[in-house]
This record gives sequence, C-alpha cells and structure tokens, in this order.
Amino acid sequence: MFVLFVSVTLFITYWASKKSSTADGFYTAGGNISGLQNGLAISGDFMSAASFLGISGLVYLTGFDGLIYSIGFLIGWPIILLLIAEPLRNLGKYSFADVVSFRLKPKTH
Repeated sequence: MFVLFVSVTLFITYWASKKSSTADGFYTAGGNISGLQNGLAISGDFMSAASFLGISGLVYLTGFDGLIYSIGFLIGWPIILLLIAEPLRNLGKYSFADVVSFRLKPKTH
C-alpha cells in the first residue's frame, strides 16, 4: 500500500510538472485556481493529521491547561493567514521571505 501511494504521488507530480514551465505557473498554477480549490487547500493544511495529533498530544501531556495551546492554534491561524497572505498576494510574491526581501530592498551585486 505504501509503495502504491508513493508511486501514485510521484506520477501526479511528474504529470503536473509537465504542465508548468515557469515559476509563476508552478507557484500559482498559472492563476487557474478557483476560490473553492484554494479554500480546500488551506483547510487541508489546517486540518492535517500532524496538527490534530500534535495538538491532542500536547493537551494529553500538559493536562487541561494544554487546552490553551489548541485554542491559540485555532485563533492564531486566521490571524497569521490575514497578516501574511494579503501582503503576498498584493506584492505578487511567492513566500514570506520574498516579501521581507522586497521590503528591505536588498543590494544587488
């Protein structure tokens, strides 16, 4: 089952790599992502197994006081999303490091 999963993932990656030839096409899918698809991708990031297992494990280890961690995670995600996603979109950059680099105006050699 593991080999099948890895094989299918590698095939999809190979197939998708043939469809994009530029950095813009790779990072933003050529601008062809709908709002629903983007929302599903963000939800998938937020509701990943690592998030659920990590937060529930932290609550288990620290007791009832660990509930603050899960609430902070839940409330912090939209705030970070709004603080980082909007500048990325407005500046046309691909990562937070690109935004910082653009804002600090690095010297070119």
